[in-house]
Parts: sequence; C-alpha cells; structure tokens
Amino acid sequence: MEIRFKSSEFGGVEIVKAFNKDFKTSTLVEDNNSEFKDGVTGTVKHIHINNAYILFQDYSNKKLENYTVEITQNKPVFLLQFILNGAVTFSLNKTLSTTFSLNKNMYNLFFIPASKHILKHLNPEKKVLNIYFTESFVSSKMGACFIINSKKYQQAKRDNEIYSFFNTGLMINGQLRTIVNEFLNCSFEGITKHSYLESKLTELTLIALASNQSESTTNTLKEDEKKCLASIEKHIRTHLKEDLTIEKLSVLAGFNTSKFKSIFKQVYGMPVFKYITSLRIEKAIHLISNHDYTIAQASYEVGYKNPQHFTVAFKKKLGYLPSQLIN
Repeated sequence: MEIRFKSSEFGGVEIVKAFNKDFKTSTLVEDNNSEFKDGVTGTVKHIHINNAYILFQDYSNKKLENYTVEITQNKPVFLLQFILNGAVTFSLNKTLSTTFSLNKNMYNLFFIPASKHILKHLNPEKKVLNIYFTESFVSSKMGACFIINSKKYQQAKRDNEIYSFFNTGLMINGQLRTIVNEFLNCSFEGITKHSYLESKLTELTLIALASNQSESTTNTLKEDEKKCLASIEKHIRTHLKEDLTIEKLSVLAGFNTSKFKSIFKQVYGMPVFKYITSLRIEKAIHLISNHDYTIAQASYEVGYKNPQHFTVAFKKKLGYLPSQLIN
C-alpha cells in the first residue's frame, strides 16, 4: 500500500509512504519534517503504529491564503480527520463537483477509494490530525455492524466514491481534545511509548466514532443558542490570558450561570473550567515546543500568574512536567 503527498510547500517534491497490508507493523516508526519552502514554518509529524498511519500537520503558510495538496493512494482507506485549526475541503479529481469540507474544531470519518484526490487548505494556519486505517481496523474496534449496517458506505464502496460518515462533521468536544493532546504529547520512550500510543489511538477512535452526544445535544438547541455557545468558545480561545470566570462568560452568553454551565458541559463534554484548562495547556505546549517560550513565559501567556500553578495543572492533566517538553 502506498500514499503519496505532493504540495508546493514541499517544493513540489513528492513524499511517498509505503506500508504493508492494513498498515501492519510490529514496530513504532516516527518521523518529523520541518524543512519547507520559504514562508512556511512549523512541523509535520508522521507516526506509523500497527494498523494505522498518523499524519499531524502543524504549520503556517504566510504567503498563501489557501493552497492544495495532491494525495494519491493505491488502496482504499478510511481517514479520521480532526481540524484543530484552519479549514479543509477535498474531493476526487473525477468528481470535483462533490466537495467535502471540515471547519475548525470539527472532525469526521471518511472512506476514500483508491484514487488521486485534492485536499485544499483554506487558512494559512493549519493544525490537522489525519489518522489513516482500513476497514479491518474499524471492524476490530467498532464491530462488524458499524460497517455492515451503513448502506450508504456500502454503496460508496461499490461506486468508488468518497463517503462521509457524519454528514458535515461533528464537534471536537473537550474529551476528544484531551485525548488528542495526550496522543501527540506522549513523554514515554521505547516499548512503553509504543503501547501508550496504541492504547490512546484505540481510545480516540472509540470515543470519536461511538459517541455522537455532541451532535444529538447540539440538535436539541435553538439556533441562537448554538451561535452563542460557538461565540463563547471562540472568546475563551482568544482570551486565555485573561481572567475567565463563569459569571463573565454567562453574561456574554446571555444565560444564567446554571444554564450556561449545563449546556456547555453537554456540548463540549466537560465543565467550563476544565475546558479552559485544557485549552491553556494546549496553547502553552505549542508556545514551548514551537516558539521556544520558557515555562514561565508560556504560563503567563495562557493566564497563569504563578508558573508553579501552571506546572501543577500541567502535571495533573498530562502526567508529566512541562520541563520535559524542553528536554
């Protein structure tokens, strides 16, 4: 099995990844790439563990507002895609009229037949987690019924067309975001890391595919309530350095504190403060790992006046000290 990536960001050079059937491997293979053309900064992480290939793109292209990546694969695959930042659309070359889109803080599961397809990024800032696997992986994790009972998937498979399992996508709730962060920021080494990543991948897949709570909950909300929650979540993200209290956020949302806490937890999968802490730690990791911030600088930028408080929260959340990011 081969997957080929070709993008102008890589200077037009085609990156080829070759795998055994069903992505089978007995070892953990990792590779980081930070060599791009001028104007592109960040990293691309490749992880190959048994039955899955993970591509994590975390970089920005300040010279282009949007850009495309041409991907070719010689076998059908499933793609579980999480858009942590940016926005993405893609389609098969032969059916450019059928386009699938995912926006920031959304995820979806796609079936992609053996094909050449175009993936277009609509934002210069990109943070996307792509997890590739085959039908056997889905069946082993979710049971054969997940595949057999999906008549639309079976039809798409026969027609060699892309299929989206969750329509326009589901929201990345707090629980999923935490698992993603734990997967991408594993501090273990050797066989321990291998086992940890496999277990986290299983957990992430099960939670993402089996739990549609965020979708069903969102569907029970009024349209103005949905917009309100989305604007509050955006406000939290862009004001992490500030003192964010339930009272202030409730006023901004136009809800009483009880209702605000209740529907926020239903939609985002965790209490408001726990969600804020997750976002703060996520941003701090990015600042320390990609922008050479000290722990004190990063903790201040995400709203902690005392770096020790940040360290305690970080250790409680991820199980290791932030100093290990620097090491």
